[in-house]
Amino acid sequence: MLRCEPGGTVPAMTRYPRSTLRLISVAWPFVLIVLLQTALATFSLQVSTSLRAFVTGESLWSKGQHDALYYLNRYADTGNRSFVDRYRQAMLVPLGDRAARLALEADPPDIQAAYQGFLEGGNHPDDIPNVIWLFRYFRWLPVMEACLRDWRTAEGVLLQLLPIGEAIDASRHISEIDRRDITRQLDEINALVTPLTKRFSDRLGAGTRQVQDVLLAANVAMALLFIVLTVWRLDSFLTHRRKIEEQLSFSANHDDLTGLANRRLFEDELERMLAGPKTRHALMFIDLDQFKAVNDNGGHAAGDELLRRVSRDLANAIRGTDLLARLGGDEFGIVLPNCAPEDALRIAMRLREITEAIDFVWNGHRYSISASIGVVHLAGRSYTLQEALRAADIACYMAKEKGRNRVHVYETTDVAQTQFTANLNWVQRLHRALEEDRFRLFSQAIATVRQDGETGEHREILLRLEEDGTLLSPGAFIPAAERFGLMPALDRWVVRHALEIISRRKGAAAGTYSINLSGLTLKDETFLPFLREALRHSRVPAGALCFEITETSAIENLDEAIAFMNAMRAMGCRFALDDFGVGMSSLTYLKRLPVDYVKIDGSFVRDMLTDKADWMTVEMINQISHLAGRRTIAEFVENAEILAALQTIGVDYAQGYFLSRPEPFLPETTGLAAPLRRVGAA
Repeated sequence: MLRCEPGGTVPAMTRYPRSTLRLISVAWPFVLIVLLQTALATFSLQVSTSLRAFVTGESLWSKGQHDALYYLNRYADTGNRSFVDRYRQAMLVPLGDRAARLALEADPPDIQAAYQGFLEGGNHPDDIPNVIWLFRYFRWLPVMEACLRDWRTAEGVLLQLLPIGEAIDASRHISEIDRRDITRQLDEINALVTPLTKRFSDRLGAGTRQVQDVLLAANVAMALLFIVLTVWRLDSFLTHRRKIEEQLSFSANHDDLTGLANRRLFEDELERMLAGPKTRHALMFIDLDQFKAVNDNGGHAAGDELLRRVSRDLANAIRGTDLLARLGGDEFGIVLPNCAPEDALRIAMRLREITEAIDFVWNGHRYSISASIGVVHLAGRSYTLQEALRAADIACYMAKEKGRNRVHVYETTDVAQTQFTANLNWVQRLHRALEEDRFRLFSQAIATVRQDGETGEHREILLRLEEDGTLLSPGAFIPAAERFGLMPALDRWVVRHALEIISRRKGAAAGTYSINLSGLTLKDETFLPFLREALRHSRVPAGALCFEITETSAIENLDEAIAFMNAMRAMGCRFALDDFGVGMSSLTYLKRLPVDYVKIDGSFVRDMLTDKADWMTVEMINQISHLAGRRTIAEFVENAEILAALQTIGVDYAQGYFLSRPEPFLPETTGLAAPLRRVGAA
């Protein structure tokens, strides 16, 4: 595990190790070739320079021995001793070169003596190191060995001039006979040394050309190697790039976990198929049942392994022309080109059976799953991509709605499917309404029936949806919101906006404002923190709020409801049990539920004057509620006679059109109905 440096910085050596290694693996052959090419060029330059210096030295050596012979011949002809001095000067060159050669051939070689010898041989000081380098390290070459042999041989002949020179120095006067003898000796020496010198020069020239040819060939070979390497590395790079592009393309179009096509490739293939000839095609959506239990109990590793298992089994069960894709989570889709309706249904049934038969064991626990499958036949009408996806989604939802582990075929004439589609449309509309803040709050007064009742304002806050200048009642959209889990979001919207208005109403602290909560909100662990923060922000006292929950939702989630209500009552909030009496079995739970009010369902109140059973029901609920220490509220009070009857029975509060109609909930009471057209009941 990498540790960060102080300050949270990862060391540079550990930050990009992979990219650095990758760069080195790509670049090292080119770096090596460049280094080799540079070394070869440097070596070639050194050899060429050394050969040039050696050839120059050889030229000076040849000229020196030629001049020495020439000046002695001139002395023999003329007797002029100035030619003797010139002879001595000319002999310094071959003698210096000889001294240098002997110094280099010594063991160990005397570099300083060799340098001095070549310097006396007339070589330029800058050329001498190159001559020494060439002599020391390349004299083993055949051409160099031959040149050195010629050098030694010619040198041995040339040294015969030394006794002649010494004899001339010993005698101040030389006779005619002696001059002729000297001339004869010089002619003999010249006859011997001239071919040796020429052969030395020719071999050195030939050797130079050979070395230059070798160097040229080496440079050409290195250049060819560089070209071959460049082509090879470029091909490797392009191959690697193609592989990366293929991997990226595969990753962009396939699911990392299962290797199946992803939603992008799935939709592209479906769109291509829909745009093609209008033949019989089919589309399936598959949603795994009980997958959440595997994920929750076995962990995500178990869920991932199960998804891979399901993917393999489904892929093995479809046709080779079909495209199976993982659309996300535990959802799969299949595009079935050229598939008759009966074949599509048969395939779907087989896939359902295969999924149900999967025996999945993880850490000793056995899990069973099933699949809800929606099938759409695309030959009956012209579908767009979105229409086809929506139809398959609805069909899959319907399979789940009908009990899961089944196949549902999309049919436009299916009534239940039509209703389900309508609810799905409401989901989009409600999301849009929340985003655009198009909900409106209304309120209806709750009046005191008994003389000793509360004196503060008591109102129930009601929700409306505004669309195109029309107010829609809750009955139009609440069922869809409950079915698709949107009620917690709606409840939060109501609480947030209600508190904002209550905080600006006069006398709100002494009033009671009832807000309806859904059963889903009772299970929402984040609602209590939200409410605390909303109360703190609005500065509305918690005692001003009374939350209404239906008897059905309270009983279905009894323990959760009790814990939720106790927590909110600890904050100071109150509760009312709404629509009470619809399920009379709930009377046994009334003592356990910590509510302050019991709202008698309006279906009993509305007809209590003409239906004795309804009268007795209202009376019984009122008595039981009072015995349990709860106050009662009667709904649907629509005339004075019902109000009088409620007074006779002893109901505490009344609510209905006779007392007040719903009106916009504003910082100040208007007493006026909303200026918008109404749809539905209050």
